[in-house]
Amino acid sequence: MRIRVLAVLGSLLLVIVVLVSSVLMQSVSSDATSDVQVNRLSSLNRFVQVASHVSGKDDLEMLQLEMDTYSQLYNEGLLIVVDDRRLVSGDIRADDAAVKAIVGAAALNLDRTEIPQVGPFSDTAALISRPFGNSAQVLGSVTMQVNLEPARIRVLQASAFIILLTLGIGFIFLLLADRLTTWVLRPLHRLDDSVQLLTQTHQPIPLVEQGPPELRALSRSVSSMAQTMATSLQQQQELIAETSHQLRNPVAALRLRVDLLKMRLTDGPSLAGLHTVENELARLEMLLDGVLRLASAEHRLTEQKSDKTDTDVARPQKPTYVFQILAEEIERQSAMAQKTGNTLTLNGNSKSASEDVVWCHEFDLQQMVTELLDNALKYAPGTEIKLGLYKSPTTVDIMVHDQGPGLQPNELQRAGERFWRSEKVKDTPGTGLGLAIVDRLARANSGQLIFDSHGGAGLKATIRLPRASTTDGERHDRG
Repeated sequence: MRIRVLAVLGSLLLVIVVLVSSVLMQSVSSDATSDVQVNRLSSLNRFVQVASHVSGKDDLEMLQLEMDTYSQLYNEGLLIVVDDRRLVSGDIRADDAAVKAIVGAAALNLDRTEIPQVGPFSDTAALISRPFGNSAQVLGSVTMQVNLEPARIRVLQASAFIILLTLGIGFIFLLLADRLTTWVLRPLHRLDDSVQLLTQTHQPIPLVEQGPPELRALSRSVSSMAQTMATSLQQQQELIAETSHQLRNPVAALRLRVDLLKMRLTDGPSLAGLHTVENELARLEMLLDGVLRLASAEHRLTEQKSDKTDTDVARPQKPTYVFQILAEEIERQSAMAQKTGNTLTLNGNSKSASEDVVWCHEFDLQQMVTELLDNALKYAPGTEIKLGLYKSPTTVDIMVHDQGPGLQPNELQRAGERFWRSEKVKDTPGTGLGLAIVDRLARANSGQLIFDSHGGAGLKATIRLPRASTTDGERHDRG
């Protein structure tokens, strides 16, 4: 915005500089032309008067001497026609077409005494003439070749001074406009940065009140709004976490009472009703556990964004070896896989484990892999589930590929939303929070969760994390 404002102001200043320079230069040119006009007409009239009184040879010689003196002094030519004789001095040429034309006009008793406007790049000479005689006839004429070079040089020097002066003044005004623009726009840029950072991190930035009074008031309003919004979001997160935590006690009490009641009841219908209550309690416990883990993941994401700067992304203090985590999760989930009839396979080996180092909190990575495996075991029972590692110079991809029903293209965009579940699995118990937790934890570690599904080929869930070098891992291990 600053550049655009300065461009507009600079264009206006340029127009003003051009107009002012043009007016001043026109005035200088007019003054110089007027001075030359007055001086040369005076000299022309004097020669007309002298020539009109010439009566003999001696007068002609005196006139020629005076003409030569004038031409040497002013570097201007003279041509006087008197009694069919032509007296010439200076550089004027009687056979020149322009000279012939003006002498012919004088013979017809026509004055040519106007000197053209003198400009910085005008001609260096001009012709003026005046006839003389009596009332009955023209007896002769005086033609003067006026030297305009001194006047042109003066106009050129004055024009250059005017241009430099107006440009200097215009530059000073442009600097003042730049200062004024910066003074006005700096608070706006700070407001924009604050709003963007608030959007990303949910953390307000105290604004320094600068600029005009209206922008100072706006800064105070934005700061107050940001603080209110941040406080509200924090209260919402705390409310969700505390509510989920506090609900565990009554749920645990209900679970205990149901177990005690189950020991006392023996008839079938009552036991069936208790089983329904147990299932609902289990679903409630699973939901509370998911909400707590999601709140924790979103809190981690908020912390990561708060620590992020313009040139650096906050990283965990210690890089993590991915292959080791995946191998441990495969072993831990093997018992559940046997119950569901799944086969877990890992694409990788211990020889390449030293290359699979990522910037990620170890617990977060374990939780993400666990959630994806739980999701695959739940929705793709009795199939093969593949875990794979794919490396690039800057990232490491951890892929979990199941052979379940998969997702439609329009469903892939919603897979990471809270409480969202596909219509295909509505009958399968679940909370719709698992993939949302993985998505938040991945972003909290400067990564991302990517979904892919192709018609009946299951779901591919890929965690893409920033890759750390092997030397980073060795350095931290030694530390």
